[in-house]
Amino acid sequence: MSKGSRRSESGAIARRLKEGRGQGSEKSYKPWLTVRDVPSRGLSVRIKGRKTGRVHHLLSQLELSYFLMLDDIRASCVMDIREQFPLTPIETTLEIADMLSIPHPKDPKTGEPIVMTTDFLVIVTSADGERRLARTLKPSADLGSPRVIEKFEIERTYWETQGVDWGIVTEREIPQSLVGNLRSLQGCWDADNLPAVAVPQIERIEAELHRALSDKSIPLFQAALDCDGRLGFENGTSLAVAKYLIATRRWDIDLHQPIKTEENLHILVRGHGSTEMAPER
Repeated sequence: MSKGSRRSESGAIARRLKEGRGQGSEKSYKPWLTVRDVPSRGLSVRIKGRKTGRVHHLLSQLELSYFLMLDDIRASCVMDIREQFPLTPIETTLEIADMLSIPHPKDPKTGEPIVMTTDFLVIVTSADGERRLARTLKPSADLGSPRVIEKFEIERTYWETQGVDWGIVTEREIPQSLVGNLRSLQGCWDADNLPAVAVPQIERIEAELHRALSDKSIPLFQAALDCDGRLGFENGTSLAVAKYLIATRRWDIDLHQPIKTEENLHILVRGHGSTEMAPER
């Protein structure tokens, strides 16, 4: 390996550190890797977080599913979500790999060691105070790979030395109906995404929709269309407000049951409840 290649790799690490990658918290946090740093097959996504107020960089659809669970208002114990978190300094993981007699991950082009990352470092609160949870996302089909297990062992040992709870999350731990609903509600919590005409009328629309849905024979889409007609809105306005009400938990529903607009919507509670989705999977 040429000295130029070694300088190039160490230079990339130094550049990311100088940019503040892997540093900060909440809105000021910058992930070590962004969607532009990693080759994509159309699976990477940038998404604005409700809890941090910043754009998150997610490198797989599995990461997106888990993120939506963490960022949902019902996961009220989650205070901060830091994706693509670096295991730095790199000397620590190099020492761990050497101790375990496991090859450290390298850049395939330069052959130089790279900074390892954990998909999510989650900050949660509980009765015992603030805790950090490190979570790695991986399809269950990949768990049979010896190399995957080797890298997991480096990662697990790193977090063990930091006193941080580390774990693996696969698609088996992610409720598909819940995530399907969260995907359909993605961004609906942000009032800026509502039709402008609806924003000052949210309370009126909510009352009209709730009254209509009290008739259990009326499906959600019909209640929304009727509401649009009565209030003189374009079709789709009241349905957008209904999704906003669900996403902000003004309407509390069972998100483990698929939301079907062709069916009546069963509202459990009007207003904010206290149900919490635990992220410790």
